[in-house]
Amino acid sequence: MDFQTIEHSLLRLIQTYSGNFPAEQAKEMADLIRAGEPGIGFENLCTQLYEYDVPVDEPTLGQLKEIGAQMGIEPKYWERLKT
Repeated sequence: MDFQTIEHSLLRLIQTYSGNFPAEQAKEMADLIRAGEPGIGFENLCTQLYEYDVPVDEPTLGQLKEIGAQMGIEPKYWERLKT
C-alpha cells in the first residue's frame, strides 16, 4: 500500500466516522494526514474511536489493521476497538 493510498483511505475513514466525535478532532486528524503525518492521524483516529466507544465493523477493523501494519504502528491502537 503506497502513501497516497494510505492517505486516501485514512481521510475516507475519518469522514465516515466523523459524526461520532467532535468535528474539531476530525479536522485535526485530516490536517495531520494531509501534512505528511499519517501515523499520528491514524493513532488519533483509533484513539477517538476507542474513547467515544464507537463500534467499528469487521471490514473497517481489517482495513485499520492493514493500514497500521503498513505504517509500523503498534497494534494496540486497533486491537482495543470494538466491533
